[in-house]
Amino acid sequence: MEYLNHSLPTLKDNLALDEALLLEREENPARGNILRVWKMDTLAVAMGSGGKINEELHYSICRREQVEVQRRSSGGGTVVVGPGCLLYTLVLDSELDPGIGTIAGSYERILDPLAEALSRPERVVSRKGISDLALGEMKVSGSAQQRKRRFVLHHGTLLLNMDLSHLPRLLPQPPRQPDYRLDRDHSSFTTNLELSESETIEALTRAFKASREGKLPPAELVDRSLQERFNDPTWLIRR
Repeated sequence: MEYLNHSLPTLKDNLALDEALLLEREENPARGNILRVWKMDTLAVAMGSGGKINEELHYSICRREQVEVQRRSSGGGTVVVGPGCLLYTLVLDSELDPGIGTIAGSYERILDPLAEALSRPERVVSRKGISDLALGEMKVSGSAQQRKRRFVLHHGTLLLNMDLSHLPRLLPQPPRQPDYRLDRDHSSFTTNLELSESETIEALTRAFKASREGKLPPAELVDRSLQERFNDPTWLIRR
């Protein structure tokens, strides 16, 4: 698997880059699997492709505080990202591993080895719900996917040492919740892994056996994603 550590300044550009990695492989399957690790130096809010902007975030507060809001092409719920949160992206070939071809199978294939790699004897990380990782009953990671004919794009967040007070300020209680949340508020439901960035990257590359140097997708594919999706204001407010 290829490994690419590359971050861009805005959430919009990072999401367009991820989609370009997916499009590149869907058009040229020989490119193979890739793990990308990235981060944001400023606060931003990422909605899932089907999220409702008036239900899943405090949009007026985000606008007032100039917090960037973008809609992902992957599904899942709305998340706050920024300093202290490490993000990872996987693009995986379902023909190489048929287990990736189903939603349940793909989350098992991805999250179980990552949970093991992040765990320590005194701090066990486990998969919770369909797409979360948790310390005990406290969420430390969420994930979402976009599926093409052959390849799957998997988005994941990892809370390392983020200021979690941003979550209740920018997000209401989510309309869709995993059973283990038990309607807890953000402060009672989330916690940090308290791992360094380098420790977490080592766990990611070990879990997914990513060692070959990755390459950026062609600029025209990134531009295509921007023009068709992320630069279009109706994409954000469509729901």
